[in-house]
Amino acid sequence: MENNSQYARKDYWDERFKTETNFEWIASFDAFQALILPLLKPEFRILHIGCGSSDLSVRLYEMGFENITNVDYSEVLINSMKLSHPEMTWVVDDIRSLSSLDPESYDVVIEKATIEALLVNEKSPWCPSDEALKMLDSVFDAAQRVLKSNGTFVSISFTQPHFRVPALLRSEDWEVEVQEFGETFHYFFYTCKLGKCSSDEIKLRYSTIASDWLRVV
Repeated sequence: MENNSQYARKDYWDERFKTETNFEWIASFDAFQALILPLLKPEFRILHIGCGSSDLSVRLYEMGFENITNVDYSEVLINSMKLSHPEMTWVVDDIRSLSSLDPESYDVVIEKATIEALLVNEKSPWCPSDEALKMLDSVFDAAQRVLKSNGTFVSISFTQPHFRVPALLRSEDWEVEVQEFGETFHYFFYTCKLGKCSSDEIKLRYSTIASDWLRVV
C-alpha cells in the first residue's frame, strides 16, 4: 500500500519518472509568476533544484530567461529531460550538496516543494528531528554556496511560515521575506536575499515561536 513516505525514496522517483512527463506540485507557474518575475533578469543564471517534471523552467525559458540549469537526483528524469529540452542544462545532483556546481555561479536558485518531499517522514513540524534540521541546513547552505554574493534563493511551498521561516533564519546570511498566493488553497513564496540580514522584528517573532531549535536569534 502506498503512503507519503515513498516521496523520500529515490527509487520511487526513478520508477515514476520512467513514464511521467509533467506534474506540478503545489501550483502552476501562472499562480506565482507575478511574484517570481520581478526577481529575474534575462541575463541571470538561474538554477532550479529538485526540478522534477515541473514545467517551471520551460515556462521561464519561453519568456526569455535562457540561462537555466536544472538539478534533480533522478538520473532517469535528467536523461529524459536532456532529450526533450536540450536548450537547457540538466544535471544529476543532490540538492543537499550541489557538489557538482561551482560556487558563486548563480543569480537565483529556485526550489518548489522539494523540501516537503525530503521532510515527509517527520512526525511533527513543531518539533523537527535533528536529522530534519541537519537536512534543512544542508539544503540552505548548498544554495548559499552556489549563489553569487547578491543572489536570491526562492522557495515555493505549502509549509506555513511559522515552520519554514525559523529554519531559514538558522543562517544569518540572508534576508527572509514571505508572500502568500493562491485562492482556494494558500501557498507561500519565500524570498531569501543573500548578503542582507532579516529584520529584528522577523527574528524576534520567529525565535519566540521556535526558540528551542532556532540556531540564531
